[in-house]
Amino acid sequence: MSGSADEIIRGYSPEVMKRLLGYIKPYKIAGMLTLVALVLATAAELLLPIVMKLTLDDHLLRRESRLSVESVKAAAAGEGPFELTEELAVDLLGEGFRIGDSLFVSSQALSDLHSEERAAAMTAGWLDIEDWYVVMNPDDDALNVINGHADDFIRDVTTDTFAIRISDRDTLTTDERRALRSGDIAGLKSRSLQYLLLLFSVLIFTFVQVYQASWIGQKIMADIRQGLLGHIMRQSLRYLGQTPVGSLVSRTANDVETINEFFTNVTISFLKDGAIMIGVIAVLFALDSRLALVTLVTVVPTFILIVIFQNRMREAFRRVRAKVSSVNAYLSERLGGMATVQLFDAEKRSGEEFNIRGGELLNAELGQMKIMAVFRPLIDLIASVAVALIIWYSTGLHDSGLLTLGVLIAFIELIQKFFQPVKDIAEKFNILQSAMAGGERIFAMMDTVDRIPDGGNIEAACDEEPVCGEIKFENVLFSYVPGEPVLKGLDFRIDPGQTVAVVGATGAGKTTIANLITRLWDPDEGRVLLDGKDVRNRPLPELRRSVQPVQQDVFLFAGTVAENIDLGLGLSREKIIEAALLSRADTFIQALPKGYDAEITEGAGNLSAGQRQLIAFARIIAHNPRVIILDEATANVDTETETLLQEGLKQLLEDRTALIIAHRLSTIRMADRIMVLGHGKLIEEGTHTELLERNGVYHNLYRLQFADGKQEEEISL
Repeated sequence: MSGSADEIIRGYSPEVMKRLLGYIKPYKIAGMLTLVALVLATAAELLLPIVMKLTLDDHLLRRESRLSVESVKAAAAGEGPFELTEELAVDLLGEGFRIGDSLFVSSQALSDLHSEERAAAMTAGWLDIEDWYVVMNPDDDALNVINGHADDFIRDVTTDTFAIRISDRDTLTTDERRALRSGDIAGLKSRSLQYLLLLFSVLIFTFVQVYQASWIGQKIMADIRQGLLGHIMRQSLRYLGQTPVGSLVSRTANDVETINEFFTNVTISFLKDGAIMIGVIAVLFALDSRLALVTLVTVVPTFILIVIFQNRMREAFRRVRAKVSSVNAYLSERLGGMATVQLFDAEKRSGEEFNIRGGELLNAELGQMKIMAVFRPLIDLIASVAVALIIWYSTGLHDSGLLTLGVLIAFIELIQKFFQPVKDIAEKFNILQSAMAGGERIFAMMDTVDRIPDGGNIEAACDEEPVCGEIKFENVLFSYVPGEPVLKGLDFRIDPGQTVAVVGATGAGKTTIANLITRLWDPDEGRVLLDGKDVRNRPLPELRRSVQPVQQDVFLFAGTVAENIDLGLGLSREKIIEAALLSRADTFIQALPKGYDAEITEGAGNLSAGQRQLIAFARIIAHNPRVIILDEATANVDTETETLLQEGLKQLLEDRTALIIAHRLSTIRMADRIMVLGHGKLIEEGTHTELLERNGVYHNLYRLQFADGKQEEEISL
C-alpha cells in the first residue's frame, strides 16, 4: 500500500480555510441571507436579557431614590459628601421626578456613587434611607387609593405626580396595590409580549440560518466531490496505480463529509458565537462597565488555554484522518480480493493485519480523546469560576445599593450567553480540526497533477475529416519504471481497415501498445500516429471515441444490461438490440429474467466471462469506433463460447482497423498480418502461413501451444 495513505499533511491552516471559504462564492446570495438571519437571530437573543432587565427594574421591582434638589446642585458644585459631574447633575434634574424640593431618581442613576459616598449622603440627609415609589398620571382607581391614604403620599398637583415610601406601599391591601400599580401591570403585559415576539424571532431567524447554512454546506460538498472525482478521473494510470483505492474513496467520501460539517455547523456556529460574544460585551458595558471589565478579565485564561491546546489538537485530528484513510484503503483492497483471501486461507493473516491498522486508528482516536478530555473540563471550570466570581461581585454591588436586581439578573444571563459560545467553540473545535485535516488532504490531492496532457483542440477536431484508422509507431521507446524499458524503438504501420494481431511472450509489450494508442500512457521517445497525426495532438475525447479497447477483464457497471451497452450514448432500445444482435449477445440477453432490463450486480458476478465479453462487443458496436483493440478478449472463455465470440468478432471488425492482442493463437487466424514482439522489439511479421514457414519465434509459439497434435489444433481453431 502506498505510503500516502498514512501521511500526515502539514499545511498552513489559514490557507486551507481560505480555499474552503472560496467555495462559497457561487452561493453569495444564500450566504448573505444566512448572515442576515444570523445577525437578526443574535440581536433578538441579546435583547431578551435587556427586556427582562427592563421588566424587573421598570415594572416588577421599580423603586426610586429621594434626593433634595439642592443636594444635587451642591454635589455638582463640588460641595457636600459626594460629587457629581455637571453633565450627570443635569441628567438627574432633567430625568428625575420633582415634587417640591425633592427629586426622585432611579437607583441605577446613582450606581456610580461609592458606598462611602452613599452612606455620607444618607447621614447628611441629602439622600433618603428608604426607597420610594412614584406614580405618574394615575387613573381614577389609583387616585382613590391616593386620596384614601393622603398622609402617606407627597404630591405635585401641577405635574400630577405622587410618591409613597415602599414600606408604606407594602401595607396597602392587594386590591389597592393592584390599582396603584396598574401602569406597571400594563407595562408588564407589554414587556411579556415583547419577550414572546423576540423568542419567536429567534426561532424564525435561527431556522432560516440553519436551513440556508445546511443548503450551502450540501451544495459545497457536492461541488467538492464532483471536482475531486473529475480530478481523479483525469489523473494518469501511474498515479491511480500508486494510490490505494480506499484512500481515494476516503478522501471523496469521509474527508468531504467533514467539510460539510464545517460549513453546516462550524462556520455558522463560530460566526454566531463571535457575534454573541461581541454583542454581550457591548451590552455588558452599556449596563455596567465595572462588571464588564471583570468579565473580560475572566476570559483571558480561556483564550490562553485555546492557544496552548490548538496545535496539539490539530495534529491529533490529522493523525486520526490519516489512520481512517489507511483502514479504508486496507478494507477496500481485501474486500475486493476476498476470493483470493479465502482461496489461499489468508483470513487469519488479513485479520491480524487489519487489527494492526485498527489498533493504530484506535490509538489515534484515544489520543484525540485524551486532549479533549483535558481541554473541555478546563473550559467548563474556567467558565464556572467566572460566573461564580461575577455573581459574587454583583451581589456585593446590589447589597450596597449600587446595582439593581434587574441588572444583576440580566448580567448573570448575559454572562452565561458569553461563556456558552466559548464552550461551543471547544465542542466544535474537533470538527474544525477534522475539517482542516480533511481539507489539507483533499487539496493536496487536487494539487497533485499527474495526468495525460490534452493538447488537442476539440473545435478544430470537429472540422477535420473523420478518422480513417491508420496507426503508425515511429521509434517508440517506453518504460513504466525508469531504467526498465518495455518498448525499445518500436516501428510498425497498420493500414486503415486492416486487422493486425500482436503476439509474444508475457512482458513483451503487447498491452503497452494498446495503452499508448489510447493515450493511457505517453511514450518516452518517438511518436504514435493516428491518420498521420500524433495522438498527443488530438483531443482526448475525440481520440477515445475513435479508438476503443475490449480488454481481457471486462468491467461492467452495476445497472441494467441496456445501460451497460449504451454507456451514456442515449441510444434507443432498437439501436441497443441491433448492437447486441450483431455481437451475438442477444440470445443470452433474451434468456435473462428481465432481458435487457436485467440488473447486473457489482462486479458482474451474475454473468459468465463469455457473457461479459459479448456485452463488451455489443458496447463497442454501439459506440462505433474506427479503431478496435482486442486485448486478450477471448482468453478466459471456453471453446463453445469462443466460437460464439468469433462470430461476434466478424461483425465487430468489419470495416474497422483492429489490433488483436492474444496469447491463444487460435483467435488471430483471421488477422491480415501478425506481428511478433520480443523484449520490446518487433521480431517478425507476416501472415499466419508465412510465419509458420519461417520456422522462427512464431512457429515455436504455435508448436508449443498445439504440441498435442493436429486434432487438438483443429478443435482449437
